[in-house]
Amino acid sequence: MDRLDLYHHLLLNEGAYFYKVGIRAITKKYIKEVFSDVLEGGCYNTLTKIVRQSEHVDVGAEAFQARCSLLVFRQTSIPTMFDFDEDDCPKDVKEAKISYLLIVEIRDYVVIVKKNISHLTNFLNNLVPISATKIANVLVENNTDFQQIKLANMNTSKNAMRTKSYEANNLQISMPMFGTHQNIVTNIRFANDNDGACSVNIGTSRIAKFGSKKGLTLLLEWMNFLVDKIEKYIETESFLTRFAMPHNWKEVCAELQPTSLLVNIFELQNYIQDKLNDKTIYRKIGKDSYKSFTDSFWRMFRHGSECLELTKVTDTKFMYKSIGVTKLINGLNIDTIKPLDSLYYKDNIGKYIKVKSLINTLHCFTVSFSDFSYIYAYGKLYMNSKIDKDFDSILAVLEPIDSINGVTSEKGEGYDAHSTEFTPNSLFHVVEHDLYDTADILLCDDMGNEWADHIAINNDTISFIHSKCKDKAGLSASNFQDVIGQAIKNIGNMNPSMDALQTKIDSMRGTWKNTGIQKCRRGHVDDIEEKYLNLMSNPNKKREVCLAVNFLSKQSLATAFSNIKNDIPFQQKNSVVQLAWILNGFISTCKEADLNCKIYCKI
Repeated sequence: MDRLDLYHHLLLNEGAYFYKVGIRAITKKYIKEVFSDVLEGGCYNTLTKIVRQSEHVDVGAEAFQARCSLLVFRQTSIPTMFDFDEDDCPKDVKEAKISYLLIVEIRDYVVIVKKNISHLTNFLNNLVPISATKIANVLVENNTDFQQIKLANMNTSKNAMRTKSYEANNLQISMPMFGTHQNIVTNIRFANDNDGACSVNIGTSRIAKFGSKKGLTLLLEWMNFLVDKIEKYIETESFLTRFAMPHNWKEVCAELQPTSLLVNIFELQNYIQDKLNDKTIYRKIGKDSYKSFTDSFWRMFRHGSECLELTKVTDTKFMYKSIGVTKLINGLNIDTIKPLDSLYYKDNIGKYIKVKSLINTLHCFTVSFSDFSYIYAYGKLYMNSKIDKDFDSILAVLEPIDSINGVTSEKGEGYDAHSTEFTPNSLFHVVEHDLYDTADILLCDDMGNEWADHIAINNDTISFIHSKCKDKAGLSASNFQDVIGQAIKNIGNMNPSMDALQTKIDSMRGTWKNTGIQKCRRGHVDDIEEKYLNLMSNPNKKREVCLAVNFLSKQSLATAFSNIKNDIPFQQKNSVVQLAWILNGFISTCKEADLNCKIYCKI
C-alpha cells in the first residue's frame, strides 16, 4: 500500500481541536517545519507524510474545499519496567505505537486531529483560539440535555476544592446553582434530539461527537459543519452562561496586574503518571547531562496547593522566588529561574523538555489579579460578571456584635487556678456569653490540637468557632489568612471517626491550661457523644463554620465595597480587593462542603 492509499483509508472518530489561522500564513514549508518538530529526536518510522493535499467535498447542493496535511509514523520506546540505555535495549523489548497528526484547513480555520503527538506548542501558539463562549455553546440548542459538567473553582484558597463534576440526565433540572458564577466550565457532555451525544473540552477547544468512526470525506463534512456553526454563532442565554464568562485577554491585559499564582500540581502529577512512559523529573547538570530529581521536585512543590503572592519585576514579569508569570500578547505563560528553570522531563520519544513548558502546555495554573473580577485559568481569561453579588454575599455572612467593640484580647490574660471565666475584654468571653450562652453543649477546644477554639451543639446545629484578635481594626487581607486557613483545615473534623470523637470527648474533661476554667463550658461531658450522634443522624442538621474577629467593621467594608462599585478612588482599594477575594474564597469553600458560614465582627 502506498502512502496515498493509506491517506484515503483513514478511519477516525469525530473529535478535533478547532482554531483560526493566526498571523503566520500556513504554507507547505510551514507544515513541513511542523512535521519536523513533531519528529525531532525520536526513534520513528514514517508511514505517511502528506502536505496540504487539496480535497473537494460535495455536500448535497453545497461544496467546499479543504487542504489536508497528514503525518503517520510508528515510534518505539523502552518500557518503563526496564532500565536499558537506548543503544543497549533489544529491539524485541521496545514498545511500538502508531502516532498520527491530521491538520485540516477550511477557509480561515485550522482543525487538528491527533494521537500520541508531542512538540506542537509552537504551531498552536501561532494559531488563534476560538472564543470559549463559541466553543461551549456552538452545538447547544433549546432542547439540549446537559448530562455531565466539569468545573474549576475560581477560589485559590489553599484548601479549596479545585475541581468538581456533576452528572445527571439533565443538569438544568437537578444541579445546585448557588455560586455558579464563581466556577469555570472546563468540560461538558450533552445530547441533542437530532445529533446524539457530544463533548466539549473548553480549555483545549476540542469538540467530539460520540459514535462510530468515519472515513475522510465524512470527517471533513463534520468539520465543515462545525466551522459553519462557529462562523454563524450568535451569543444567546443558555445554561452555560450562568458560569464564569471568558473574556478577551488583549482588551484588558495592559491594565491587569497579576497578584497571585496557583500551580495545579495535581494535574501535573496526573499527567506525568498517566501519560508519560518515564515518570522521572530530571535536573540539568551539564550541557547534555541530567540527574534524577523526582523526589526533590515534589518536595519543592510541597506548597503547590498554596496561592503564591507575586511581585512585579518588570511591566510584563511577576515572580514568586523562582516561579512566576510573564504577560504575552495572547495570554500568560509560566516563567521560571533557577532552580526550577533547570528541571526537565522526558517525553515519550525520549526528548528532554523543561517542566515549565509542560505546565504551559497543560495550562495547569491559575492567576488572580488586583482586579479580582478576573482570573486566568486553563489558558484563558475569565471574568466574574457577578462581582456585585460577591460583595453582597460577603456582607451577608458578616454579623456585627456590639460587645466586640470592647475586645482587646483573644483569650484574655492574668488567669490562675481560681479563674473560672474568661475576662470580659476577650473574644472567648464574647463567644461564651453573647453568642452561644444558650448552647446545649459548648466546648473550649483551644489546646494545640484543636478542631476549633469553641465547638457548640445547639438543637439541630453544630458550630465550629475560630477566634482571632488584632491590635487594630482595618481592611487588611493578611489579617484573615491565618484564621481562615485554620477554619478550612478543620472542616473535615465535623465528620470524625468514632475513635477521634471519643478522643476529643476525653480531652474535654478537666480545666483549661492550669486554670479553673472548665473545658466543657455548657452542658456535661458525658452528654456530648449522645447529642453529637443524634445531631449527625438528623437529616435537617445544620453545620456552620464561624469566625469571631475584632479587626473588621461591617460598615467600613460595606462603604469600601460601595466605593469600588461606584468607581470612587480610595487609598485601601487594592487591600480591599484582596480581602474580598479571600473572604469570597472562604464562603465558596464552606458552600462546597455544604456548610453555613458566619463572621462575627465589629459594627
